[in-house]
Parts: sequence; C-alpha cells; structure tokens
Amino acid sequence: MTYKFSKGHAMNNQNASVAAKNSKLSRITRGLLASVGLTAFILVSATAQAQVAPPLGVAQQFGALGNSGVTGSTGTGTLISGDVGSSPTATITNFPPSSTVPPFIVHLANDAVVQQARVDAIAAFGALSQGSGTALANDLSTVGALTPGIYSVGAADLPAGTTLTLNDPTGTGVFIFNVGSSLTANTGSSVIGTANPCNIYWQVGTSATLNGTSFRGTVIADASITVGAGSNLTGRALAGTGATGAVTMAGAGGNTIGGCSFNAPLVIGPVAPTVSKSFSPTTISAGGTSTLTITLSNSSVDTADTITSLTDNLPSGMLIAATPNASTTCSGGAVTAPSGGNTVTLTGGTIPMATLSPAAAGSCTVSVDVTAASAGSLVNTVAAGGLVTNNGNNAAPASATLTVTSLVATSVPTLSEWAMIMLVALLAMTGFVAMRRQV
Repeated sequence: MTYKFSKGHAMNNQNASVAAKNSKLSRITRGLLASVGLTAFILVSATAQAQVAPPLGVAQQFGALGNSGVTGSTGTGTLISGDVGSSPTATITNFPPSSTVPPFIVHLANDAVVQQARVDAIAAFGALSQGSGTALANDLSTVGALTPGIYSVGAADLPAGTTLTLNDPTGTGVFIFNVGSSLTANTGSSVIGTANPCNIYWQVGTSATLNGTSFRGTVIADASITVGAGSNLTGRALAGTGATGAVTMAGAGGNTIGGCSFNAPLVIGPVAPTVSKSFSPTTISAGGTSTLTITLSNSSVDTADTITSLTDNLPSGMLIAATPNASTTCSGGAVTAPSGGNTVTLTGGTIPMATLSPAAAGSCTVSVDVTAASAGSLVNTVAAGGLVTNNGNNAAPASATLTVTSLVATSVPTLSEWAMIMLVALLAMTGFVAMRRQV
C-alpha cells in the first residue's frame, strides 16, 4: 500500500511538474507571439505610413511667390491664376503686360498677406522632408511611369522632348520629389499622366528652370525659379525659401502659371463680400422642413464689412416654416423672417475679418427653416447686390436647390377572392379543432 501510494504520489508530482513546465512554455509562447505580433504591427504601421501633402497656408493662394522679387515676361506677358508677390523684397516688374486672373491680385507691397505666405512656404518646404523614399536616376525620362510616393533625386533633369509619366487614376495620391540640388525641364519636355497636378510637390534644394512645354506640380525652391517662354506650369512657383530667390518668367510671354491656387484669395484693405447658401436636408417631403443657411464671407485680413442689409426672396412654392427658428451669427445683426412669408432679411451686423493663420475668410451666417406644400425642384437665389455693406455689395448671385417630393399614399392591402376563401377555410378549421378539444 505504501508502495502504491508513493508511486501514485510520485506520478502526481511528475504530472504537476509537467503541467508547470507546460504552463511556463505556454506563457513563454504567448509572450513570444505577443512580441512577434507587436513587431509585425509596428512594421506594418511603418509600411502603411503614406506621404502627405504639406500644409501651404496662405501660400496656397499664390501662383508666383518670390523672396527677392518676381519678374513677369514681356510681350504678351505671363498669365497667372494665383496671387503674385514677393517678401521681403517686394520688387514686382513687367506687371503689366503680365497679369493675374481675377479674383487673384498682384501684391505690389510687402504686405501682411505676402509675409505670411513666405512663412508658410518655408514651413511647407520643410514639411516635404518625409524620408528618402525611392531613389531615382537624375534623368527623369528613364524612370518609367511612377505612382504616388516619395522620390529622391540628386540633380533632376528632364531632357528636351522627353516625358515623365505620373499616374494616379484616383486623383487623390500625393507625389513628393525631394531634389537635392537643381531641377531642369528642358525645352519640349513635359510631365504627363493621370496624376492630379495639385497633388504633385517638388522640393528643390537650389534652383529650378522649367523650359518644358508642360510641367506639373507645386515647385518650392530654396533659391530661384525660372519659367521659360511658352512654358505652362500647372501648379505654383514658390521661390526663395532659403536666403534669397526670385521667380522669373523668361521671354516674350505665352507662358502660364496656375490651376491649383486657393480660389478665394485673402487681401489687404476693404473688399466687397461674397455670398453662398445651402439647404439641410437638401430633399424633403411635401410639408416637411429644411434649414436654409446663407453664408456671408469677407476675404480682407484687416477690414471687417459692416452690413447694411441682406434680402433673400424665396421662390414661388417655398415659404418660411410655421416655426422659423431664424438666427444669425453676424454680430449685431437682426433677422426678420415671418412665418408663412417668403422674404428673409438681415439688418445690420458685421462680417468679421479673415485670418492669416490659419488661412480662412471671415464669415457669418443667417439661418431659417423653410417648407413647401407641393413637390418640385425649388431654386433659391440671393441676387447680385442682395447683400449691401459699407465696402460694397456681392458681385455674384448665390443659389441653392431644395428638392420636394410628394407624399406617398399608403394603400390598404386587399385579399383576392381565392385568398379570402382560404382564410375562411382556415378559420373554420381552427374553430373546429378548438371545439373538439373542449369535448
């Protein structure tokens, strides 16, 4: 008995020891798996980190921004879809015959907008340093078609008559080219492909010379940028993020810059306001309500707009709701919107100044609930001149569409003749069974 007990006791100890070892191994295994999983997660996360577009701030509204000056081309001049300016040296020449597309302007002074744009361009230049990425040959015509990513190149050169293909069918991918020294696109060269030009960025360590017939992207150079005669840059030319640098449009014109600049540029001094509007929701059933919001905007960074009046006449079929919930964020303004009426008015109030950092127009809103009894597509428009301020009136009308659908009548479902017969038979059978159970 003692032998059996000792043997059993030994076996129990052995089993316990094995279980302990297994438990220890299990803990080690779990620890290893956790470590491997964490490592894999970190590696995957690092791999998944994608390049991002740099924040441009006020620089986004410029087509040509220099440090030591901007020179337009002569003859027919250069057409720029974006502001033009230079800071700290505000030397702007050949404007005209070179010009900007309204509402963009030429800043003839080193004003606050240009100063902030230079600060933001310098920050954007630094933000483009997001890793070395894929190394490319200096001859960009030999690299094949590229997809979104970060690319590094020493002295980038696109030979005469050649192309660089950048493809991104989605139009959302970002291309970043970190050029160590100079960027040169020779005569007759071009950047082609499905990439969105406004998502292409060139960080140039020294100067850029763009003689290609068609170049794409925002070029941010530490030194100067030259846009050759007959060249078209779809993007921006931001020069002199280092000690000095100018933007020069060479030749006798025929060249263009722009296509990506912020389309509501900030300005110094008083400026007429703009108006936009929307409905929420954009579709209602007849008799339902939607909130109409009118937004008043001011792009001046140093002058507020004092409102005299705003008048919005609702279209036929649209009325102010029984409970208007009329309100405004325009400080000091008063909204008149009588229930069942068709005119919304704002008297008094102020549209605030724009801000430089972050770059944003100043704005305030007028809101009111509206309704419509019948189905239709109702277009509500604030006419040009409908907003009157001390700095001018809105030059362009603003419209929004409210879709009103008919109420759908809910029909009472009916049964066919055979369905009625089957229903009666089923009820009779149910009653018969119930009677049998009672018996």
